[in-house]
Amino acid sequence: MPSVENNATDFLSLAKQQLVHAIIQAKTKPYLPVWGELFTSLRDIARIGRQREENIMLYLLQPTGSMWYLYKENRFHADLPDPGISISLSQKQLIDALLKGSFSPKIPSA
Repeated sequence: MPSVENNATDFLSLAKQQLVHAIIQAKTKPYLPVWGELFTSLRDIARIGRQREENIMLYLLQPTGSMWYLYKENRFHADLPDPGISISLSQKQLIDALLKGSFSPKIPSA
């Protein structure tokens, strides 16, 4: 019987994959609505972070940096080490930024 921890980990992995897929889809097919997918993925990731009481890395940023969910602040956090900038965003602010093309995920090379 699968453990609850494994199910939560699988659910988190699925939510992260859905998030990256929706971001890529918004760039490649801007005529498709993806706001709901972004909202659902980010909500699920935040819920898991609060339940586990841990920060969650969502994805690596292009060209450098990482996007995080910080459970204590209940905010999303873009860490950009090259210029030394950290940006804290609410869920709605992050969705708006993603739809405008900011904070793109790093796509692994094939």
